[in-house]
Amino acid sequence: MIRRSLVAAASALALSGPAWAQVLHPVDRTYTVAEGLAGEITKHRSKPAEDISGIACAPAEAGPRTCMVVDDEAAGAQFATLQGTTLTPGAVIDIVGRKPPKSAVGAPPVTGECTLGQGAYREMDGEAVAYAAPDFYVTGSHGCSRRGREFKLSTGLLARLRPNPDGTEARVETTYRLNDALRTADTVGAYALKDLEPREGGKPLSGLNVEGLAVIGDTLYAGLRAPVLDGTAFLVSVPVAPLFAPGDAPLAAKPVTIPLALGADAGIRDLTALPDGRLLVLSGPTRNGLSVPYGLFLADLPSGRVTPLGTLAPLEGDEARGKPEGIVRLGRGRVLVVFDSVLNGGPREYAVAIP
Repeated sequence: MIRRSLVAAASALALSGPAWAQVLHPVDRTYTVAEGLAGEITKHRSKPAEDISGIACAPAEAGPRTCMVVDDEAAGAQFATLQGTTLTPGAVIDIVGRKPPKSAVGAPPVTGECTLGQGAYREMDGEAVAYAAPDFYVTGSHGCSRRGREFKLSTGLLARLRPNPDGTEARVETTYRLNDALRTADTVGAYALKDLEPREGGKPLSGLNVEGLAVIGDTLYAGLRAPVLDGTAFLVSVPVAPLFAPGDAPLAAKPVTIPLALGADAGIRDLTALPDGRLLVLSGPTRNGLSVPYGLFLADLPSGRVTPLGTLAPLEGDEARGKPEGIVRLGRGRVLVVFDSVLNGGPREYAVAIP
């Protein structure tokens, strides 16, 4: 009954055709990424970043902005400085380590219905970054691996990072309690820790995974790439404080599920908070191989009412495989988008009319 009412509410907020027909192209302004943006880091070397999956930046009236970038093959995140059209990589912050952090609060989730069960503790599969002064937040996917169909405990962490004044180090806190919020959330909780992709010839699946993150005031919003039900994607919101409360007790707060009518097979690929408390939503295909455009929406909270802002034109040439994965607000009517499957994220600026 709850699922039916949520989906019905979202369907009532149907998309308007003419606005959604607008195609957004990058502005004629080239961004440069200085040397040192890291992807997977092994004992012997660091691979160049080609799987950028999220970015967030602290606001700045003028001058450089402190940002954090996450690559989904890495074990943590990396500071970067955005000044003008140059993104300069900084310190790499290890979040998951080589073993589960003893200081993580909450209880580790048990393996759910991922086909191959428990996988090796390794990369974080970091999917999104958020900023709410004075902290950055980084989340793992909290789902079965897409290709391996297994659950790695290292991907079930949410981290809060407080930078030191010069942005060279950070105090890191980790929690397992976002798993609690996802598992107990109305409508979407039943999809937690289930396979994300169908087997050959099998029925499409809708296992839950997180790809967007925003923090507004004292509330954290997790944006789900899946499941998408009847053209409706979902946010799961939960107060920040109980997520990071000391101890091993489960989450002491009831999560709230917010439906967003983004369209058929369109899930949330990133979120960024606007100064007025609304969310800018980057959408894209909920599963691999679907012909669903990447788009931008404006979402009102807590209603979940969405306004379509346009679709992003596909990249061309050698970067045609690039998938929009991260978004950050640059200023009034301007956003920066970074891409997966493009060296150093291929940052591009877009002009977006935000009502």
